[in-house]
Amino acid sequence: MASPAPATFVMPHYADSAKAGVYLDQTMQSLYAQTDADWQVVVIDDASPDPRDRERLRKLQDRDPERVFLIEQDANHGQGYCRNVGVRWAHEHGSPFVLFQDADDLAHPRRLEATRQTFVERPEVDFVYSTFSVIDEDGNTVAHSRLTPSLQEILDSHREDPVEGPRVWIRMGVDTGYTTLTSTVAVRTELAVISPFPHVRASEDAHAWFRMSAAGTSVAYLPSVPCQYRVPQDSRGSSDRDRIGADYYRRKAEVDTDGFFEAISISLERRTIEPDEVNGLKDAFFRRLALTMEKEGQESLAQEILGMIDYLGVR
Repeated sequence: MASPAPATFVMPHYADSAKAGVYLDQTMQSLYAQTDADWQVVVIDDASPDPRDRERLRKLQDRDPERVFLIEQDANHGQGYCRNVGVRWAHEHGSPFVLFQDADDLAHPRRLEATRQTFVERPEVDFVYSTFSVIDEDGNTVAHSRLTPSLQEILDSHREDPVEGPRVWIRMGVDTGYTTLTSTVAVRTELAVISPFPHVRASEDAHAWFRMSAAGTSVAYLPSVPCQYRVPQDSRGSSDRDRIGADYYRRKAEVDTDGFFEAISISLERRTIEPDEVNGLKDAFFRRLALTMEKEGQESLAQEILGMIDYLGVR
């Protein structure tokens, strides 16, 4: 009898800085340091512009062809698109679950071990996430006070009352806001396949978390295996935020709203919420989203979001 396929780390890659190769090497080292060695990684290069970066990836694959697999995109599509490509690859190769891993973040050595144990011991769980610390371009820890309000918001929710259990999408939408970073999340492959990331370049992960929770069964939180999330201090936040610029927050608000509304539709179809709950959920969602935008200094956008409550008649 053939042995089960290994778990799969799904890693989008786009080299857009001089340090991209250094970050990738450190991320790969964190995978090789896993206490559970039953893994493989599929790296999806999103048409990195420098041929030397693609050559670096090919060498990684050549050094460990039984464990490292490379998919090269002909055009740049964004991280969500690449993750979907990786999930489909993992599904085709029989992988029981996927662990999302960005190419500049560092996995905790026990990440895979703890995730596998959770999935085995808690069959009702199909989505696992952990907390994280923030590091700079040199691997130094960034103080909580220097983080953006949105990152502080996530870490505060982890410390005070992390979301777990069924219907987590509701607490995400109306209570905690964005719950966790992509490099902290592992999902049973079947759920990842039916809940792909949207092909957008802002907040595509939050959109997916809403729908995964609505379409899945239960979420587990693992505080003991924190990811190290890299935020270079010569930029204000995520790389998407830097690339999109001034429209980032408006686009995030639109994507988050679409994801939450899709979660409502999924839950109505599955009969895990009742129709008379919908207006209250939308009202609470808009109020929570407006609060997040206000914390980020987007007061005008926050007022627009609150105006949606009257416009949609959800009071």
